[in-house]
Amino acid sequence: MTYRVLAATVAAAVLALAPVAGQQLGTGEADYTVPATPWGDPDLQGFWDTRTYTPFERPDEFGMREFMTEEEAAERERLGLRRVISDDDDDAVAQQLVEQDVRRYARSDAPDDGRPGYRIAGAEYNAFWSADPTQPGFSLRTSQVIDPPDGHMPPLTRAALEQWEAREEARRHRSQGDDWEDRGLSERCLTRNGLPGEMLGSSQQPLKEIIQSPGHVSIVMPYGFVRIIPVTDQVPLDPAIRQWNGDSRGYWEGDTLVVESANFKETVNNFVPAHGGPFGGSAHVHYYPGTGETLQLTERFRRLDANTLEYHYTVEDPNVFVRPWSAVNYFTLDPWAAEGNQDRLFEYACHEHNYGMINAIRGARVDRAWALDEALREAAIREGELEEKWGELLAWEEANPGR
Repeated sequence: MTYRVLAATVAAAVLALAPVAGQQLGTGEADYTVPATPWGDPDLQGFWDTRTYTPFERPDEFGMREFMTEEEAAERERLGLRRVISDDDDDAVAQQLVEQDVRRYARSDAPDDGRPGYRIAGAEYNAFWSADPTQPGFSLRTSQVIDPPDGHMPPLTRAALEQWEAREEARRHRSQGDDWEDRGLSERCLTRNGLPGEMLGSSQQPLKEIIQSPGHVSIVMPYGFVRIIPVTDQVPLDPAIRQWNGDSRGYWEGDTLVVESANFKETVNNFVPAHGGPFGGSAHVHYYPGTGETLQLTERFRRLDANTLEYHYTVEDPNVFVRPWSAVNYFTLDPWAAEGNQDRLFEYACHEHNYGMINAIRGARVDRAWALDEALREAAIREGELEEKWGELLAWEEANPGR
């Protein structure tokens, strides 16, 4: 089966499942009663689609407004700022995916603004893997970040920025393929890069499954692990015991599941240097947003109606951020699973023979000049990010003297 036909088949099979345009998430139903499990806990179970069209940080046009108007939402949709699948015939959908690939590969082969090296990021997966067969639900929120009130991540601390600078200096004469330790945790097939980023959706692996049993809530993650969260009184792990995804303990506040996590591993040195700075942030929120050592994560799960789950989380890491910050997302019940067509998630995992790792290192060693040029190009990108972060911190310090 050709790629064109395969893409069309996938799109056609699930196109009808797209939520109705204009559906607004986060409003809930005034008379909705959360169902209970047989043992009396609020029932959060199901396959939840965690994707969203809401930008992580607030576009400047909205200022301090947490919500846009319906007219503004319609205009953003008209301008293509919210993708919509509607009444496209199968061949048209497939052709659009093919055209995406043509544009993607053309960009990847073109010099990047005259800087050394070539942009290969973004060409690793063709459009088939990122084609959205269904639409996320629609929210009028102007940003996922709700605190600080301006809808932006708080600045990084001086300690974090100095650590970032030291890391750049240590890597100044290295490529990103000198050694296998130059590659990130996920590329080395060890683990994804941590919470809360892995709770958020992507077009490749959008679903999370919540399963409950007396005393526990489990969240099945497609990247090879299951979060098993005790909701009974249990002693937390000793602070000396550190885990990739921390140690989580939950409890109920009415219909809301509150999960507090600590004991994260320190992972600053486990990011692919090409992927921005080592502390996540707005450009790479799917990565670890902190050092791990001082990261505290508080999550709240609340069912708003039969098909909507509110996911609210707060990140506290005084070694990395000048203040805590919070974000909100809305998960929607996956219609394909709800209709009985899917009863499990399959692990999205590396192949045990990680040829990509071997070839990246081999290529960097065969043509070291090219590898160093590519490293310099990406270092220049990070240099701009670092300069921007310093500017944010200095502005914050001026507005908050003595803090």
